[in-house]
Amino acid sequence: MIRFSPTGKVFRVWRRFSSLSANTMPLTETITNTFRTNELDPINHRKDHDGRFYSISQSVKKQLFSGGGLPKEYKELSETLNGLSIMVRKPAIELITYLNKTNFDAPVNRYVLYGKTGSGKSVSLAHILHYGSNAGMVLVHVPWVPNWVRFPKGCTPSVIHPNKYDHPIESVEWLRHFSTQNGPLMQKLELKTTETYAWSKREMTAVGSPLSELIDLGMNRAKHATDCVTALLCELKKAALSKRCRVLVVIDGFNSFFSPKSRVRREDKSIVLPTEFVLTDAFLSLTRNDWNNGAIVVSVDASAHPSELRESPLPRYQLGKQGFEHLDPFIPIEVPNYSEKEFHSQIDYYVERNWLQQPKARTERGRAELSFTSGNHPLSLMKLVAPY
Repeated sequence: MIRFSPTGKVFRVWRRFSSLSANTMPLTETITNTFRTNELDPINHRKDHDGRFYSISQSVKKQLFSGGGLPKEYKELSETLNGLSIMVRKPAIELITYLNKTNFDAPVNRYVLYGKTGSGKSVSLAHILHYGSNAGMVLVHVPWVPNWVRFPKGCTPSVIHPNKYDHPIESVEWLRHFSTQNGPLMQKLELKTTETYAWSKREMTAVGSPLSELIDLGMNRAKHATDCVTALLCELKKAALSKRCRVLVVIDGFNSFFSPKSRVRREDKSIVLPTEFVLTDAFLSLTRNDWNNGAIVVSVDASAHPSELRESPLPRYQLGKQGFEHLDPFIPIEVPNYSEKEFHSQIDYYVERNWLQQPKARTERGRAELSFTSGNHPLSLMKLVAPY
């Protein structure tokens, strides 16, 4: 059976785990009932919940993750198992503890999640998104920055910003994602524009207009969508400064903003750098610590960079000089491989959902083989127990 290592290299595993007969070892069951928690509100998650799964309702999943935010494999698995559950892990607990104790009158704190690809950074960000939603914070969420850099659906020269490039389609999608995540809250907050925005000789958004008009304009007019995103982020920053709302910025694959290349090319075939995107300027402005009443949580990942820039998962390497200086000072939080407790909880979850049906998954010896083969790496373990 072909499997993939955490570093992406292919290796072959002759899995004795699945080929041994049930009679070759005693079936001493190790599964327990401690891998779940009844505390469904991430605001209340503490060290006591470490290594336990909590369930997310279908309505919350639809609200928060319809436009992205869950890794593809994780989302498909949750749909197959007919329910989304997230493990409460130490990085998320640490971050939630910081957020609960934050002085929101001070400049925004910036947190950087880092770790090997597949260690669970995106799922930890999903956990934090749920926290922010329950805490009544306006969510500014970018599910995966490399989608704008490596897989753009179309870039056009900006009309307003010289030598810059718009992402019309991606901007429409992002505005729809923002509206889905924050719709009810935005209606309650009744935020309004603080200045007039002129889009053309005939079209404008007057000062004092609801932000929903700005969002609707961008979703209906792709030509202006990128500039509507820029205006929206600017207005949210002002609203946070004036204590009209509290903002949580969550960006996955943040280091891609500082990637040395993209797949966008000019007419002369020269490469457009990510720093030349209007969206990059907009989100870099929002991730400066020149405002308060909010928090910024980003992740850096080797897979967000070209293959030649994946030697180290550490923030200094992934962000480069420019990115590191942009975020400095920040609080780094490592997302490691599973601890022993987390590993057993994950196996218990797979067994409970009948995703892992081998009787030996309930034994210490069987689990030891899975632990050794996967290296307790979350993504590798997911692939290892997959029935296909």
